[in-house]
Amino acid sequence: MQRWRLKKSLFSRRGMGLFLLLCCSLSAARAEDVSFNVSAPRVVGTGESFRVTFSVNANANDFTPPDFAGFQVIAGPSRSTSQQVQFINGTVSQSQTTSFTYVLQAQQEGKFTLGAASVAVDKKTYQTQPLAIEVVKAEEAPQAAQQQQVQQGAQRAAETGGGNDIFVRILVSKSNVYRGEYLTATVKIYSQSMNIAGFEDVKFPTFNGFWSQEIEAPQQLQFQRENVNGKIYNSAVVRRYVLFPQQTGALKIDPFEITCALQVHAAPRSIFDDFFGASAQIVRKHIASPTVTVQVQPLPANAPASFAGAVGVGFKMSAELARDSVTANDAASAIIKISGEGNVKLVDAPKIAWPPDFETYDVKISDNSKTSASGVSGSKQFEIPFIPRSAGTFSIPPVEFTYFDIAKKQYVTITSQPLDIRVGKDPNAGSSVTVGGVNRQSVRALGEDIRYIKTGVPEWQEKNSLFFGSPLYYLLAGAEILAFILCYLFLSKRRKDLQNVVLVRHRKANKTARRRLNTANQLLKSGNEPGFYEELAKALWGYLGDKLAIAVAGLSRENAREALLNRQISGAEAETFLQIIDECEFARYAPAGGSVQMQKIYDDAIKAISRFEQLLKVKN
Repeated sequence: MQRWRLKKSLFSRRGMGLFLLLCCSLSAARAEDVSFNVSAPRVVGTGESFRVTFSVNANANDFTPPDFAGFQVIAGPSRSTSQQVQFINGTVSQSQTTSFTYVLQAQQEGKFTLGAASVAVDKKTYQTQPLAIEVVKAEEAPQAAQQQQVQQGAQRAAETGGGNDIFVRILVSKSNVYRGEYLTATVKIYSQSMNIAGFEDVKFPTFNGFWSQEIEAPQQLQFQRENVNGKIYNSAVVRRYVLFPQQTGALKIDPFEITCALQVHAAPRSIFDDFFGASAQIVRKHIASPTVTVQVQPLPANAPASFAGAVGVGFKMSAELARDSVTANDAASAIIKISGEGNVKLVDAPKIAWPPDFETYDVKISDNSKTSASGVSGSKQFEIPFIPRSAGTFSIPPVEFTYFDIAKKQYVTITSQPLDIRVGKDPNAGSSVTVGGVNRQSVRALGEDIRYIKTGVPEWQEKNSLFFGSPLYYLLAGAEILAFILCYLFLSKRRKDLQNVVLVRHRKANKTARRRLNTANQLLKSGNEPGFYEELAKALWGYLGDKLAIAVAGLSRENAREALLNRQISGAEAETFLQIIDECEFARYAPAGGSVQMQKIYDDAIKAISRFEQLLKVKN
């Protein structure tokens, strides 16, 4: 009995130690930044009840709500707390969230702002950011007798393409810009009352006349409320691009087209229809956005000679030499860095007036710019290698860089300081004579330009014993011709061997694509929709990469289209093939479209590959 009590006492002490260690670990894990946020719908209708939630990631006290002017408080505050403890690789982490929820009701139309709420955490006060909420006039709900007519009308509108329950738009941040000035284009979908079950036949705009870059492509659509002409819609961003116009005049952005599979509910005949879902059917509706026109103004005339197309604001330039002292025939480099906000990616290296005895080489470019919804910003560095061929002290004239400032609407020229460099004599060149400004390379006296007259008894040849026409002459001539032929055959075979990888990829492109299509067909039959679209996308991209001799990792919509155009493939044919890839990739992240849609995309992919196989054979 005494031995059992001793073991129990030891167990209690160990348990208490582990408990204290856990508490200390949790206390240390709580040392994190405190965030206090508010969430609520941005658009509501009059008379509509909605929730406003204030959340803080800590144990909070002394919560003070804002003034809910313009709204009626139906319920609240309702406080809730959640905790989570995680053990990962021996590290203990704890997260805690405290929420305060109100239920409000909108009373009148207008735009209202919820002020900042405050809360105390560890004797420190935190506040939320003000939140703007727009209240629009709510539509009258149809009576029960009218419900069937409304639903039938929605179905007819979906079948005929009419109605405003669902539509798409392309929103541009600016409609009047200068050539080279950036703008953003956002493709959005709006839905009011219909449920979206899937998407088909997606066609994105081509942005002819613009340099474009995709900056946002959500894998899953995130719908938010938005006010459109006094009505509340659920909107989601489908794609977002940054555009730089490369032409002037009225540039039109092609419509964005998509076919939506809509779930339409007919009038229920009994209470069991809604329960078992028998009253819903899928109706397909093809919608397209209106054509968007952007007016592009030309840049002002009389641009400085140092202007090379840079457009933006806040550009800066720095120019320096990697070394200010070198020896002749030794390599050095000049480094020019340009930073700012605008078309940084399209900026070219400024011109430098090099001294006559300097040889320059290819520029090394480092692009450190970032693209976001606010445009392109960052820096671009140019490293220009050069080799001075003669000794002396040289002064490279100041480097000039000119850009068009959007804010000032004028050209701005930035000038660097002169770049001075001292070039010493080449220790391995021997004695040299330099004529300034004339030669590009030192003239070297060898010291062995005078030879002694050869002494001794000369070797006489017999008359008519010339080498030309002798058997040895013909033997050596034949050997040279044979050597030339062998060398030519060897180099031809070597050149073919070097191109063997490209040829093999080109010849086996169709076979490889069909093997992947067979795998995709098996996934189609088994109903594995994610795997089907993934394997089908690999087949299409892999076929393009093999045929065009481009690595799959480096393939993109832009360079694939450019490579096809270079192969004399028409723009319509290229766009048809790329459109199938867009549909395939879009279907991977959209809601389930069903086996019919999968079979349609599979058939379109087979037809496209067969068509391109014929076109590329003809072009080759």
